[in-house]
Amino acid sequence: MIERKLVSTPEGDYCPVRATLALVGQKWVPHIVYHLMPGKRRFNELSRDVGGCNSRTLRDRLADLEGVGVVSRHIVETMPPRVEYELTARGQELAQALSPLAGWGTRHMVDDFDEIEKVNGSATAAG
Repeated sequence: MIERKLVSTPEGDYCPVRATLALVGQKWVPHIVYHLMPGKRRFNELSRDVGGCNSRTLRDRLADLEGVGVVSRHIVETMPPRVEYELTARGQELAQALSPLAGWGTRHMVDDFDEIEKVNGSATAAG
């Protein structure tokens, strides 16, 4: 869960910007929201798509997101049972709020990414 000090101003008042940044600033949260945008996903699908996040951390982040109403968890009564996750209406609204960041990244970060790739490519070739 998010600590109160992360969502409060120095005077102790609630700050919606700090609260939102505390949520989306948690490692893997934007990735999880992004990969749930198309619809329901099983845990293992989400784990594969998010990539690099260990199962325990993913489970904890999903539980936190469920706790704040961003993600819903559904147990599918099959044999064996399976669990699916999807964005709630609140989660879809958060995903829409994150979309302008993708536009900004497309406009301003793609050249930096290309430069990083060039540096990493030459470092790999040299090593």
